[in-house]
Amino acid sequence: MKRTIQIIAAIKTIAMFAFTGGIMLSVFASMLLGRDSISISSIWQIIFLSLIYGSLQLAAFSENTLGRMRTTGRMTLLGLSMLAILSAFALIFEWFPVQIPANWLIFAGLYVVVFFGAVLAFRIVFRLGGIKYNELLIAYNARHEN
Repeated sequence: MKRTIQIIAAIKTIAMFAFTGGIMLSVFASMLLGRDSISISSIWQIIFLSLIYGSLQLAAFSENTLGRMRTTGRMTLLGLSMLAILSAFALIFEWFPVQIPANWLIFAGLYVVVFFGAVLAFRIVFRLGGIKYNELLIAYNARHEN
């Protein structure tokens, strides 16, 4: 039961960040398209996509599901899985005129840019956090060496 609660909490945390990013992207896209709001349907889609993403990310980075797979492989698997899911949502909910092949190329290109942008941003944040943690650890060790 405790493990289940930990998994749900982890999915919720990841989904929260994904939802915030999804809303920000939707608002930005709406502004570019000259709209002044996003629909309730779009918000629900973002909620479900965030939960799916949270579950996939937790599974992709769990040692229990993928064993000793390298981070690059995990990121590739997560990225391709989300591209397939987003493509299904785009088709089902008609995010754009899906009959035009160029729209799919634009969609995939934007996905790649956003995905790698997010990966890069998180790497920078975690690297800076690691540097700060190391500095604090060095200061702690220096104070307690005597």
